[in-house]
Amino acid sequence: MRVLRWLLVWGLAAASGVVAIENGPDPDPCFTYRPGRGLRLGSTGATVGGFTNVKIETTNETVEFAVDGVNVFLIYEVNSWLHAVGELQVKDVFTADEISSGSQNLAVDARRLFAEVALPSGPRIRAGTFLTPVGYWNLILAPPLTWTTEAPLVIEESLFQATTSGLMAKGAVPALGETLGYAIFTQFFAPLENDPELVPADYTAGLQLEYGSEANWKVGGTYELTKLGTRWSQLSGLHFFWRGERGEALCELLYEEGREGRTSQWGGYAQGVVDVGRRFHLVGRYEHFDPASDDPPVDLFTLGGVFKPFSFVVVKMEYRIVSDVASSTSEGFFSSFSTLF
Repeated sequence: MRVLRWLLVWGLAAASGVVAIENGPDPDPCFTYRPGRGLRLGSTGATVGGFTNVKIETTNETVEFAVDGVNVFLIYEVNSWLHAVGELQVKDVFTADEISSGSQNLAVDARRLFAEVALPSGPRIRAGTFLTPVGYWNLILAPPLTWTTEAPLVIEESLFQATTSGLMAKGAVPALGETLGYAIFTQFFAPLENDPELVPADYTAGLQLEYGSEANWKVGGTYELTKLGTRWSQLSGLHFFWRGERGEALCELLYEEGREGRTSQWGGYAQGVVDVGRRFHLVGRYEHFDPASDDPPVDLFTLGGVFKPFSFVVVKMEYRIVSDVASSTSEGFFSSFSTLF
């Protein structure tokens, strides 16, 4: 049944695409490739692209090299009001440490698969599996688009699912000289991702509001209600983003309560980036995470540098300090090479 649902989503998009092509000009046989923006398949409206990420970790526990992932996506612009997106994710392609090497944990998942319709003078309706609109980081989590090799701990600990399988209505309206964006979303499909550690919710319902200027600053809040089994949990979040000529700042705070078998847990981070010239940036981040488990609260400090020789290539190196040596969070050097293609 799950496969049939996604075949239906793609079938509707493909059928609309066939009609658009048959009623329009003949497809252009010439392909256009732009590094970082993918391969455009003539005038069919389809673009193929993706990204890769290679990591090296040097901690007190071990030294590890990993081809962390290869993601390939297809963007299909059927017409001005309908498009579809699919993303295939290959995780843990190859890992090597002091003990072993290989691809024992290799996994292939359909990370995103959705169709989106733009209503006349109204919101865009998205159906399928898409990134959950919680906070700021989760919507830019592709390694070439982030400033550090390691994500903030409050994101890694998955207080919420990274993707939602269901429906979303998203739009924006003018407000007091700026823009007020909104996203209303709900999950009622089984997720596509085949992760044995993922315990998907039965149902979710959420709302995100975001106010500000897309180019310079924005402040937002998120509320999500989740049903798992017979229990409901609540997630609340706040985020702030600012960008100037020579840097940017990002803050997020998440709080969760009511998950089965857990008390409340919360965490947040504040991150700053400074452009020091010659395509080099300095990054600093402070984090705090108070888990629901018996583990004590932990503070993390990350200092690093990012080099962007091209707009689609990112080289990162950072050192992470952990306040509690008994924490399960690793302290040490982390570096990565990421590229969009």
